[in-house]
Amino acid sequence: MKSLQRGISVLAIAGALLGLVPGCATVATHEEYVAYRGVRQASERNDRLAALERYATTYPGGLWIEEVRAERAEHEEAVWTEGNSTREGLQFYLAVFPDGAHVEAAQQRLAALGTVQERREVEQEHVQEVQQEQRAVAAEDRRLWVTRAVTFWTRTLLGIRNFGQPISAVARANPDFSQAFGQPPAPVCNPQGCLKHYHASYVIPVPGATRIDREMHVFLRLHLDRGRVQRVEVLMPNKGFSRWYELENRTLVTDEDPTQRMAAIEWAMQRLEPVIAEVATGARAIDVVPEPIAPISQAAQAASTRAEESDTEVPGQPQPAQPEQQAPQAGGEAQPADGSIDQLLEQAVGGGAAQGEQPQALPEEPPPDTSALVLPIGLRGLQRGNVRMVVFAAGDEDYAEAYDGFYIELARD
Repeated sequence: MKSLQRGISVLAIAGALLGLVPGCATVATHEEYVAYRGVRQASERNDRLAALERYATTYPGGLWIEEVRAERAEHEEAVWTEGNSTREGLQFYLAVFPDGAHVEAAQQRLAALGTVQERREVEQEHVQEVQQEQRAVAAEDRRLWVTRAVTFWTRTLLGIRNFGQPISAVARANPDFSQAFGQPPAPVCNPQGCLKHYHASYVIPVPGATRIDREMHVFLRLHLDRGRVQRVEVLMPNKGFSRWYELENRTLVTDEDPTQRMAAIEWAMQRLEPVIAEVATGARAIDVVPEPIAPISQAAQAASTRAEESDTEVPGQPQPAQPEQQAPQAGGEAQPADGSIDQLLEQAVGGGAAQGEQPQALPEEPPPDTSALVLPIGLRGLQRGNVRMVVFAAGDEDYAEAYDGFYIELARD
């Protein structure tokens, strides 16, 4: 009997140690031990708090639960104080103390921060949309700058009524022309005239390849004879009508292909014709064979390039040309406005120069030899009174400057 009792006692003790007695948690399972071991081995505070939360949630009646609860209680207020003003801090608090004393407050603050964040994201999206629209507008401006420049200068130059008069008289009678020509990109001048240079680079995408880099140049050249305006030219080198078409349409034009070249010329004329029809009212069509266009020298191009300040900036729409002013006010001859072409010419020849920085001087050169130049193709000729306009394109055999463009000049016949 005594032996049987002794055996029962041993079994009871073993059962308790093995957790077989109901309500007794004197022995941990392997999984609980692994969870607690994760707490003990966590070296960083946040890692340890996360391990404590996992143990407390998974083993609420575990062997080490009292120790875990005590340590969590010790850290809760510090975690709340440190993180209750940031999204990350509140999210961490709720993650490691889902049953904590500040859960409701944390949820409310997190919701408020979420509203603020959503508002900020909406505002940021709006800013990005505005910036994207601005980039698109800027890209469109770069694409269309030649059309703007050609339209403006066609309208402005055709509005000049007193070709053949001294530049001072032309400047006074046509203030829009005078001011616009003198504005950036700054012209360079000498007693024989002025040169203004617009320039920009562009890219043509090529299917199956990378891209083709191109340049577009527009020159405005003013010719004087003993100070009198004789001729104004708008010149686009390198068969510029083709380059203009490429810039706006992002399509390659092979000038050696007659079909492509003619399509580019016709496209350019479609942009010039409406402006000419609007301004050159009363003009009659004339047959004209344009003379060769004197090339712009390398020295003149270099001087005009150095003077550039805003390559593709085009003035706003001009006002209608005003009639020539009568006698100046008492006290002497009217003075040219600052930045006007009249003032630039005065500075270029050394008379009435303003103090401070002087404009670039256009090199004086002998008349060019035009005997070897290729005749351009006349596209359109108009004459009104003693002024005529000729629109032309470079000939197929022109492999030099190959100017496309137009000129307006005092007719001598």
